[in-house]
Amino acid sequence: MRALIGLLGGYTILVCGNSLLTTLISLRMLHGERTALDVGLVQSCYYVGFIVGALGLGPIVGRIGPQRAFIGFGALAALAALGYLSFDSPDIWAVLRLITGFSMVGVFTSIESGVNGAVPNERRGRAFALYLVLTYLGVSAGQFLLGVGAPGGIFEHALVNGLFVTALIPVALIGEWQSAGGAPPAATAPASALATPKRPTLLLDGLRELHRVAPRSVPACIGAGLLSSAFYALTPVYLARIGYPASGISRAMGVVLIGALLSQWPVGRLSDRLGRRATLGVISLVSACAAAALAILRAPALVDTILFLYVALTFTLYGVIVSDVNDRVDQARRVQTSATLLLVFSLGGAAGPTVASLFMRLLGAGGLYVFALVVTLALAALSRARGV
Repeated sequence: MRALIGLLGGYTILVCGNSLLTTLISLRMLHGERTALDVGLVQSCYYVGFIVGALGLGPIVGRIGPQRAFIGFGALAALAALGYLSFDSPDIWAVLRLITGFSMVGVFTSIESGVNGAVPNERRGRAFALYLVLTYLGVSAGQFLLGVGAPGGIFEHALVNGLFVTALIPVALIGEWQSAGGAPPAATAPASALATPKRPTLLLDGLRELHRVAPRSVPACIGAGLLSSAFYALTPVYLARIGYPASGISRAMGVVLIGALLSQWPVGRLSDRLGRRATLGVISLVSACAAAALAILRAPALVDTILFLYVALTFTLYGVIVSDVNDRVDQARRVQTSATLLLVFSLGGAAGPTVASLFMRLLGAGGLYVFALVVTLALAALSRARGV
């Protein structure tokens, strides 16, 4: 675990900066009188970059090692973040978001390969649990930093860059470096799979395997991606349009994302006892009720409470879906299947902000959660469908 200290410390700081940047972009575009559709299109480009990176960065990380990869892609993310201070064009921002998404998937691949290579099988579950906890801590902390300067001001963008650069320091200086290709035998198979040049074939094989063992996993994973990306990209717009000040948006986003951290363990236990399909149905139905309430309510106290519940539930969907698939898939295919699920999730993520922004354009601020209502009801119906 000593080899992970620097990586996980830097990762937490970098995720904090990325969380702040995501919300800051939405609010800055809103402050510049851009439409919700403009915001959605720009934010969707993050997931487009994520998909591009997921298809091709595995071999690079495997070749140079997780620490070097983290530093390289973290530096690229910091350079892209500088562009928001130099340009005020949605077209350029879309390109910058694509670069950021590409960079972040390199960071995520670095972290996960580092965890796999640094811990034995019997400790891997605890290591990944720590990774998940640090992810949501960083995401939540980033939201609380939103109100430290003037809304959309230079200071907040400078803070993002400061966090991105600071994240590189513990990775470079703390912990034991893992050499490329130095993972233990349990982790060498994923590296060799990622290194093969026929990545599109692997993706198609992964999709076929998902359809064979768990047909509902692909549409369910797309739905989870739709909900997650729409929340991150457009909830700040939704809150601003129903009357929240910038400081209120920061507080609300930070608090509700704590719900995503607190709910992972109990929902996981519930899915072990109740079953994955039933848990997916229950979560989706309760989330649909919360979304319906958010579409019409405007009282801050009620919005905060229901939004906390909504996030606590919808951010567990991906974990339930992954657990369902891993209950059914052969152990030898789990790495390939997990990579395919991540790509499918990203496809939903790429579409979520754009589609949700169209709902907001037609229905006003509450349209975001009308969109969420449609998706969660579809997931609930999927959980009950026979043959999937």
